Amino acid sequence: MIKRDCCALLVIDMEHDFVHGPMAVAGAAELASRLVPLLRAARSAGVPVVFANQELRVGGDDVGPLARFEGIQRGTALRERTEGVRVVPELDPRPTDMYVVKRRFSAFFATDLDLLLRSRGIAQLVVCGVAAHVCCDTTARDAFQFGYETIYVVDGVEMGNLPDVGFGTIAADQAKATIATVLAHRFATLRTIDELVAELRE
Repeated sequence: MIKRDCCALLVIDMEHDFVHGPMAVAGAAELASRLVPLLRAARSAGVPVVFANQELRVGGDDVGPLARFEGIQRGTALRERTEGVRVVPELDPRPTDMYVVKRRFSAFFATDLDLLLRSRGIAQLVVCGVAAHVCCDTTARDAFQFGYETIYVVDGVEMGNLPDVGFGTIAADQAKATIATVLAHRFATLRTIDELVAELRE
């Protein structure tokens, strides 16, 4: 159940480079449209919206192991102060929203997210965005470790198919179901977009 007085909606990596750009995640553009009612309901209910976006320094000093991604290695994706790291306009980012820059997968790692949330009295965190198996999963697990009541939006995440690394190709839907199941067993409560919108409108 949503606790409006201590809840925040965390939207992960819904930035141009991951939605429409050179590192676009499969299904991310459609996800942006699906998330619109959830963001509207959260704002109407007074639940703060937090955008956590992956950004790397223009000079590449903080790239490190992320250099294995071609676009990052070339410096053509996820560079701070570029249009590529802006939240997509479909989600209507506003000055009153909160913004967190992350350099790695988790929105908590080496960021001020925990400080921002605790300063606002936030104890419940709703997690959505891309990609399900990387930044969303990692952030949801960290939210639990930091003591937040974590809600994972099961249809509010996307990812591509996983290529064969020795165990066969894994379809995105199968991977998302597995991730959601593991999170539900140990780290989070699962909700759909429609369920959350209905709760926020009560």
